[in-house]
Amino acid sequence: MLSASSQLLMRSEDTFAQGKWLLVNPTDSQIAEQLNNPELKVFHQYYDIYQQSCAAGKSAQHTFAAAYPTDEKFDGAVIYMPKSKDHAKMLIANVAACLNKNGSILLVGENKSGVKSAAKILESISSQVNKVDSARHCALFGAQIDKSVKLFELSEWQCEVDISVGGLEYKICSLPGVFNHGALDLGTIVLLDNLPDIKKGRLLDFGCGAGAIGCYLGLKSLESEVVMSDVSALAVYCSKESAKMNNLDIRVVASNGMMDVQGKFSAIYTNPPFHTGIQTDYSVTEGFIAQLKQFLAQGGSLTLVANKFLRYSELLEQRFSAVGLIAQTTKFSLYHCARVK
Repeated sequence: MLSASSQLLMRSEDTFAQGKWLLVNPTDSQIAEQLNNPELKVFHQYYDIYQQSCAAGKSAQHTFAAAYPTDEKFDGAVIYMPKSKDHAKMLIANVAACLNKNGSILLVGENKSGVKSAAKILESISSQVNKVDSARHCALFGAQIDKSVKLFELSEWQCEVDISVGGLEYKICSLPGVFNHGALDLGTIVLLDNLPDIKKGRLLDFGCGAGAIGCYLGLKSLESEVVMSDVSALAVYCSKESAKMNNLDIRVVASNGMMDVQGKFSAIYTNPPFHTGIQTDYSVTEGFIAQLKQFLAQGGSLTLVANKFLRYSELLEQRFSAVGLIAQTTKFSLYHCARVK
């Protein structure tokens, strides 16, 4: 079943029947097939929907990347409203550089996603923004480009963040749309300030975001092989840049959960996600914990930090014989788990 935003989009499907259109970050994998335009292309920044979309239709139609290449031009584009308004502004700047003169940009999303601020968000490229449609607690806004459009360079949107945590000082790269953009989040600080002795061997930072945990592991255990994984193309990009900033040779993998992570690890570290877009979603972390037996080497361990209100302790105790609460604040709990069942 299509998401509410995609259902709203389908009410205007005639708009997308002709011309060359770019669909940006759709929230489901069926919309491209249902719009049924052979010239439609789809730009994904989330690997799960990208994989599902490729399986559902023509894989050549879909691109997974942190930014869409601006050498290909379109008549119009539809952007699904992201959680962060700065992320939306960055997407608009990228997509506007991909459009023909006087091209159209549409913004669709749930009302609670912030899509109602479309006029403010789109003002950089258009002097007039119109509400095209609304239904199912969603809205669709449209604008025609009538202002000058700058060349798009992803590097102009990134920033360096100075990190001082767990006895180390280093830098990470951050972009709008990456978890806790521009700063180290409190949960990761709790994890790194209270980290048990780091094991040697293969180490995984799952749900790596900008790469703060993975780079810390690499700097603290130079002889270890560190792998970082995330579902977000922006996170993968930032983690690669963060590794370069710290002269670290770290493999960064785009993965839907653990699907594209290979091999076994001496230890896995994570500040796992519990949102999909604006929706609370525990399924990624629950699926991750359920699969750990096949990814942990003998004697391997898991170190996980989570918001205190998330009841992961029972789930961890189902999968590990030894679950220890090694640190706790008013907001976060840090678990160290060993002897996977």
